[in-house]
Amino acid sequence: MSDESPFGESPDNAVPPLPPWAGATVVDVSQVDFEELVRRSDSADAAELGDLYRSALPDTQPESETPAFRVHSMLAAVMGMQFKANEPNDPFAAMVVWADGRRSAVPADFRGAIDALAALAERAQHPALRARLADLCWLLDRKRGRLGVTAAKAYVEVVSQVDAGTLKFQFDENETGALRHEARDLLKRALFIGRGTGMDKNGPSGAQKLVVALRKRAIEKQQTNPTLMFGRLDLHFGISDAAEVGREVENLIVGLPTVTDDHTLVELWRLSARAYHKAKLGDEANRCRTTAGELLVTMAKGQPSAMLAAHTMTEAIRELHGLPGSKDRRKELRHLLVDIQAGIADEMSPFAIPMNLEDIAKEVEKKMQQPTLLDKLFTFAALSHSPDPDQLIAEAEKSIREHPFSSLFGASHHDRDGKVIYRSEGADFGDAQHDSTLRQHIARDEGLRRHITASAEIEVARQSIVSRHYLSEEIFAALLEISPFVPQGLVMTYSHGFTCFFRGDFISGLYILTPLLEASLRHVLNAHGHDVTKLDDATKIQEDRTISVLYEQMRPELDSIFGTPITTDIENVFLKKPGPYIRHSIAHGLLHDGEPYSDDALYACWLIFQLCMIPLFEHREHIRLPFDIHSGAIDETE
Repeated sequence: MSDESPFGESPDNAVPPLPPWAGATVVDVSQVDFEELVRRSDSADAAELGDLYRSALPDTQPESETPAFRVHSMLAAVMGMQFKANEPNDPFAAMVVWADGRRSAVPADFRGAIDALAALAERAQHPALRARLADLCWLLDRKRGRLGVTAAKAYVEVVSQVDAGTLKFQFDENETGALRHEARDLLKRALFIGRGTGMDKNGPSGAQKLVVALRKRAIEKQQTNPTLMFGRLDLHFGISDAAEVGREVENLIVGLPTVTDDHTLVELWRLSARAYHKAKLGDEANRCRTTAGELLVTMAKGQPSAMLAAHTMTEAIRELHGLPGSKDRRKELRHLLVDIQAGIADEMSPFAIPMNLEDIAKEVEKKMQQPTLLDKLFTFAALSHSPDPDQLIAEAEKSIREHPFSSLFGASHHDRDGKVIYRSEGADFGDAQHDSTLRQHIARDEGLRRHITASAEIEVARQSIVSRHYLSEEIFAALLEISPFVPQGLVMTYSHGFTCFFRGDFISGLYILTPLLEASLRHVLNAHGHDVTKLDDATKIQEDRTISVLYEQMRPELDSIFGTPITTDIENVFLKKPGPYIRHSIAHGLLHDGEPYSDDALYACWLIFQLCMIPLFEHREHIRLPFDIHSGAIDETE
């Protein structure tokens, strides 16, 4: 059907055909009784009304479009958009986005049909239909302020009729009336509109009164979730006296039955604390926060899972942060947290994904059949290349689109001691994703790439070289002393590090080479005329910038010299969480004995070797190694 067809660019960038509703006009609207299909509907959901219009359309687009077909197609598309009440400037989004970039309708698609939409909004009698149409018109053209007020009034009317039982929300089997999140969202949208049109207008002012009435009713009926919803909405828009809200919520807590869920109690104490804080009643706010924090401590002690207990205890410590007189208590809780985290390792188990890398390894062995050691070293340095960061982001976004449920929830990343070292947000259903969500996916994909590169390429090639050649520090020194990447005063240290690495002493190799990377980056930046020092104005002391500071303050300069793929690869391996975070781990003694033998560590050493060799590729014909009989050093098989 026409409204189910994507309205966006096709994969080959061909211009998509216009949907049938794009040709709808004011004349079409005047000729069609467009409310005939929804007049008897008691639904308060825009999506359900959209389904009624959609079901009335033919399965295939007719050769000759009629005004009714165009108008019904438009209404199906408008009502079928996803409603995002928390986005004041972008309240509607595509309901469906396909992996290839196609999507259903979005507000921008209707810019050429505003007059037809306005005509529909002015004639619509069903409040849910009128609210969506008027809101979309005002969103696309803020000069139509009258339609904005109309939308706010219609949202209030929808909630009022739901409360009276005339309309009902989808899946409301218990007929709970307006004490539902759908009503909260509609009133929130009406209040957001009021910020643009004026809160004194009929629609927004009616929304304010309804929010207060629903909050008070929820408290009176001891309904905790509605109290949280409408209490937060009341405070967010500053409708009621904040101190009054705090007292009423606290009175509710006192009168609740003892079987009330602890998580709900914590949120109610937080709501009361927020209200008192807004009312500038500091002592009352601190008392409520303390109560919430201690309740979280009790919950943490009763958790059967160490991971859940650690999470809850962390929440307790955060809740108590900044409260007067809580320093000793937070210190005590941090000690308890460390004890709890010791049990997390017992709850975590490794899992393996079998991969057949035999074909890749055989291909690498063929590549290493070079006549000389020098050729083999250059082949070793060229085994792989750093991926394009834009491509990494694109692949992460594609993975989220194709597998949305695997990315729906946020995640906490723990070290071996159970400490949380990184938190990532859950994926959004829209096009834009939180940076931490993308970083989590990129870290996972890059970890897999480094595993394949290290296991099937780097290690196979390394063993091929050392099985036929004796490698000494002098051989590497002959190469490194002419490499612009290596400072002259560090040639032998670099040589010793690579000798250890190639001979299989990965502990020495990793611990020697990793700190040298920072020195080389400063050396190259300095050679390109960039100042890599910082001056303390107070003490008049100059210090070299660390690698972290270089990435924070001189990233454009690094990108211009090395290219963004290499600088990003360095960052992902050595500096960024989530990921190996090798530089920090080595500097602070966080690696255990087996980790220098991991795929990430092998890749890190290989990457540093590649950086040393890249400037030499164009001069390889003029390079000679010492102790070289056949331009290839000593071959033990000869």
